[in-house]
Amino acid sequence: MQRAGRRPEDIEIASLLRCNVSADRQRAFDAMRATVGLYGGFFPRYNRLIAESGFPEAAAAIKQNRLGAGGREAAARVVPDTLLEAIAVTGTPEECRERIEAYRRSGITLPIISPRPGRPDAKQSVMEALRACAP
Repeated sequence: MQRAGRRPEDIEIASLLRCNVSADRQRAFDAMRATVGLYGGFFPRYNRLIAESGFPEAAAAIKQNRLGAGGREAAARVVPDTLLEAIAVTGTPEECRERIEAYRRSGITLPIISPRPGRPDAKQSVMEALRACAP
């Protein structure tokens, strides 16, 4: 930073935050579970990131279930809530706002909300997430 002539506090720290919001916490988690199952089950890079983030058993289960007859749905079923809580902003509007504030307290100055619909009413679920997470 010194070589660039910038102070640390002048630098924006951005992070993409996968998000699913619903008044029904379980519905939000289940929708996000489908996204994590897809990415973790079909893309080796994401599976490795899940394992390296402290969830090696979940990564192995997601991969194994994806390879079986159940495919994408089977991979989603084995995604634990603890993994979702660690890597995504998921839950009720109040829970999601709290998570975003926790990210801000950790030093992220520009949280980039990336809604993951995972429901038949995709447009509505994306709009709900954006409204719930807006400052």
